[in-house]
Amino acid sequence: AVPQRGGEVAPMDRLPAETRAWLASTAVSLSFWLGGVSLVAIKCLAYFISGSELIKASIFESLGDVMSSAILAVTQMKVRDDRDIHLYPRGKGRFTPLGILFFSAFAVSTMIGLIIENLEKLFGSSDEEERRDLLRKLFEEQPRLRWGMRDEQLEKLISSYGEEESGGMEGALVCLLVACIIIKSGLLVFCLYAARRGESEIARTVAMDHRNDILGNSLVLIIVAGTVWCQSRGRGGGWLEKVDPSSSLLLALYVLTCWLQTAAEQLRVLSDRRAEEEHAQAVVDFATGRVANSGLHLVEAATYHVGEGYAAKLELEPDRASAQTSVQVAQLLDTLEKDMLTSDLQVMEVHARLRPRQGSETKEDMTWAGQYKPLD
Repeated sequence: AVPQRGGEVAPMDRLPAETRAWLASTAVSLSFWLGGVSLVAIKCLAYFISGSELIKASIFESLGDVMSSAILAVTQMKVRDDRDIHLYPRGKGRFTPLGILFFSAFAVSTMIGLIIENLEKLFGSSDEEERRDLLRKLFEEQPRLRWGMRDEQLEKLISSYGEEESGGMEGALVCLLVACIIIKSGLLVFCLYAARRGESEIARTVAMDHRNDILGNSLVLIIVAGTVWCQSRGRGGGWLEKVDPSSSLLLALYVLTCWLQTAAEQLRVLSDRRAEEEHAQAVVDFATGRVANSGLHLVEAATYHVGEGYAAKLELEPDRASAQTSVQVAQLLDTLEKDMLTSDLQVMEVHARLRPRQGSETKEDMTWAGQYKPLD
């Protein structure tokens, strides 16, 4: 296919709609199972081998992506299921933000606990560290005990004091982290292909998430590999022990900030705030077009966020030459509500109200309209 300017595919090379939909769904599925669930399993194995606090924080970062995707999938399936619409006539649009907000609370509390744990390791002194300091002081005062060992060999011996033998698993640890980067890189290439050929915005968004994960996992790999290399050569001394908790602290702070921002976004979604001007104007244009030449005209409209959808409040007024009966007006309002609910405006609630015409002087001039209340 020969791409046009801006990366778009030429119309003659455009894939069929079914193929484009398959590319988008495959990109999302692979990102969830291969780029999410499998990476959590690999990192759990790496943490079991090393006990690194940095890898532990990275596990929670990947777990957050998996749980967010799972919550979105479950809540979207629940929203599409209309068998219980009578139980949740207005609340289904709030399922997804409520689910994400619930997990945000869990993630925030977990990250705070991890931050406190890393702070204790950074600024507290452990018994093992005190024993190592005593050993260093002993070898300095009694050089004959060194048995001809160089400084690097001596430091390696002291650093390994009190630690269990890793059984030469450092190479496996690095290989596991490299495998995470390879998996994410492959998914990035496929998602970019799906975004270009499948013309999928969600695949493009997932691709950017994979790119950010590659950068984060590469940083984790560099720190872990550098620490393993220094330990194997007896370099670094006491400061090397602070590398893992300090880097884990920074990653935990980053993850905490991201989840706090996510929680704030979900609270804004649940706050029923006014819709953006562009969307509010689209609702006005839609309602105005539907009531044109019907004997009614739109007087006032207000659009609000309701979860992932919108609620529209419409106030209409009869024209001066209007002579509709109450049944005709009720049918017009009912048709307006149904048309707006089935449109692509993402409107989940419509409240259409008819008010009396301003300046009406006769009792027969549709004064009943002020008492009209549409059925929910």
